Amino acid sequence: MARCAGEDAANRRMRKAGRKAWTAADYDHAVSVTEGILVKLGFDVVGWIATAGLPRNEPEEAPLPRKKAKRGSRQKPVQLDFAFA
Repeated sequence: MARCAGEDAANRRMRKAGRKAWTAADYDHAVSVTEGILVKLGFDVVGWIATAGLPRNEPEEAPLPRKKAKRGSRQKPVQLDFAFA
């Protein structure tokens, strides 16, 4: 909801200026409104840095080992009935 409020604030600012697209200042305004709401809700977001699209400095996750299927352990399929009266 905080993000939507920030976007709405930036849209109002854009329309008030008579533009049809956001400028960099509109993006900054949306971020500041969003951060303000999150801070008031108790989240410590002031020091956060957005890393969307940037490579992270984390080790790659190891792939899960594949389990072999047991022979003859197939169960009968269950027929579901969705009839509502």
